[in-house]
Amino acid sequence: MRRLLALTWKELLQLKRDTVTMRMIIAVPVMQLLIFGYAINYDVKHLKMVVLDESRSFESREIVAKMQATGYFDLMGRVDSYDELRRNIDAERAAVGLILDRDFGKNRHRGAPANALLIVNASDSTTANQATGVASGIAGGISVQTLSQKAAWKSHSMPVEVRVRPWYNPELKTTNFVIPGLIAIVLTFTLVQFTAISIVKERELGTLEQLQVTPITRAQLIVGKIIPFVLIGIVQLTLLVLMMGWLFGIHPQGSLAALYLLTGLFIAAVLGLGILISTIAQTQMQASQMALMLMLPFVFLSGFVFPIGGMPTIFQWLTRIVPANYAIQILRGIVLRGASLGELREPIFWLSVYTVGIIGLAVMRFKKTAE
Repeated sequence: MRRLLALTWKELLQLKRDTVTMRMIIAVPVMQLLIFGYAINYDVKHLKMVVLDESRSFESREIVAKMQATGYFDLMGRVDSYDELRRNIDAERAAVGLILDRDFGKNRHRGAPANALLIVNASDSTTANQATGVASGIAGGISVQTLSQKAAWKSHSMPVEVRVRPWYNPELKTTNFVIPGLIAIVLTFTLVQFTAISIVKERELGTLEQLQVTPITRAQLIVGKIIPFVLIGIVQLTLLVLMMGWLFGIHPQGSLAALYLLTGLFIAAVLGLGILISTIAQTQMQASQMALMLMLPFVFLSGFVFPIGGMPTIFQWLTRIVPANYAIQILRGIVLRGASLGELREPIFWLSVYTVGIIGLAVMRFKKTAE
C-alpha cells in the first residue's frame, strides 16, 4: 500500500507540473458541455414556409394561421406558382412549401375531401419528420372538428380521447435527454486520451525506465496510474453536474452517492481503455490517433446520438462492448427517473464486467520493463 500511495503521489505531482494538461482537464469538458448542450437540439421550430394558396378562402387562411400558431412554421411569403415555390426551396430560402388546392374552401363547405400538399426539404430528415408530424396533427384536428360538426356531436369531448402524460421529461425538451448522456461522452473523450498520452509520454522521456529498479508490480503500477485520473474524473463529473443544474436546470432525481459511485466505475473503465491504448502505441501521436479512432465509433454506438433499437442487429451486438452505452443508461436512469441500484442492475453488472476485463487486459499487456 505504501508503494501504491507513493506512486500515486508521484503521478499527482507530475500532473501538477504539466500546466497545459491541467488547464485542458477543466477547459475541455466545460467547452464540450456548452457546445453540445446548446447545439444538439431535436426540437426544430420556426421552419421557414412559403404558401401557394390557389383557393384564397377563409378555410385556406385558417390552416395557414393554425400552422403559424404552433411556433413550428414561420410564413416567409406567398408565391404565385409552383415553379416559384420550388425555387424558394431549392435556394433554401424556405424549408417547407404548402400548396392549397383551388377548390380547398369549396370542398370543405360541401363535405368533399379538401386537398393540400405539403412539400418538405427532406435533406434534413429531422426537420422533415418534425414538419410532417406537426402538419399531420393540424390536418387531423381540422378533420375531427369537421366530422364532429357533420355528425352533430354535442359533447365537448371526442368519442375516444387518449390523454398523454410524458413522465420524467414532461416538456419533451431535448436537453433533458441529451445532457445526462453527454456527461459520459465528455468523460470518455477527455480521460481516454489524457491517460493514453501521459503514459506514452513517460515512455518517451524515459521515466518508466526508472521504475525498473523498484519492486512495484505491474498491477500496482497500473492502479497507481489510474487513481490520479480517477480523481480528475470525479472533479470533472462534479463540474459537469453543477453546470447541468445551473445552466440547464437539470437536477439528479436519484441518489447523488449512487451517481458518483457508478460514474466512478465508468471512469475506471475508460481509464483502463486508455492504458490499453498506451500499451500498443509507441508515440504520443499514435496514442492520440488511436484514441480518436476508437472514440468516434464509441460515441455513435453508445446510444447517445442514435437509438440502439433502430440499429441493425450486428451493430446492436457491437454496442455491448461500448462502456458509454451502460454509463448513459445509468446516468439517464438516476438523473431523469430517479432509478435505484436494483432497477439499474443490468447495466451495472455489464459495466462492472467491462471494467474488470479491460483493466485486467491492460495489466497483462503492460510491461514494466521499457523496451
